[in-house]
Amino acid sequence: MTPTALMLCLSALVSAGAHAASCQAQRSWVPVVELYTSEGCSSCPPAEAWLGSLADAAVAHQVVPLAFHVDYWNYIGWTDPFALPAHSSRQRSLSRAEGGSVVYTPQVRLAGEDFRGWRSAEQVRERIARRTPRPDATVDLRLETGAERLHVDTRTRLPPRTVAYVALYERRLASNVRSGENAGRRLSHDFVVRRFAGPFSAVGNGELALRHDFDLAPEWKRADLGVALIQADAHSGASLLGAALNACPG
Repeated sequence: MTPTALMLCLSALVSAGAHAASCQAQRSWVPVVELYTSEGCSSCPPAEAWLGSLADAAVAHQVVPLAFHVDYWNYIGWTDPFALPAHSSRQRSLSRAEGGSVVYTPQVRLAGEDFRGWRSAEQVRERIARRTPRPDATVDLRLETGAERLHVDTRTRLPPRTVAYVALYERRLASNVRSGENAGRRLSHDFVVRRFAGPFSAVGNGELALRHDFDLAPEWKRADLGVALIQADAHSGASLLGAALNACPG
């Protein structure tokens, strides 16, 4: 390598490092709340508003909320810009694992179970309290955010018969719906899952040392990204507990 090429290489490395930001934290496992939703569903906005109301509890690390936008309502007149076929497939897979065949929106799943009492603050508090484990197991999370990629480095222990997933989510989103059941409305969204990776298995002693990279789309707001490590049932894939960390934008 010529001296000039070497200097260019070093310059590129310095530049890349200068635009990356790292965050790290230690978290306890807390219950995961999954919402399956769609902008094409007229009954979904109240459920999304409810999920957004969990923001303070999420900041306090008491719960991990996640919104999975499904694509199976796109045909009725409006294509949800946040919907992914993988989210629809996940919801159907969870239903089949429980012996069912029907999926619907809005569906809330809390700590792995279908939860239809989300409209009742008392039922929500009771279920979260009942599903919150003793804080004797921790998750070490480290995120490094660059211009095009977010690197996840996490270490923890998984109980027997569980696996891990990693969710990349974005907060504080909005959309002007021009057709379909919500035509003319401006809808707000929070904790929107952009990517969901896994399953990842622990080694024989339950130790999980996981490193994963997410490619970042240009339109995603770096300041509003976050990552959740999910502890899930190995058979069904149902999310049980999670630990989340907001990314530090470069």
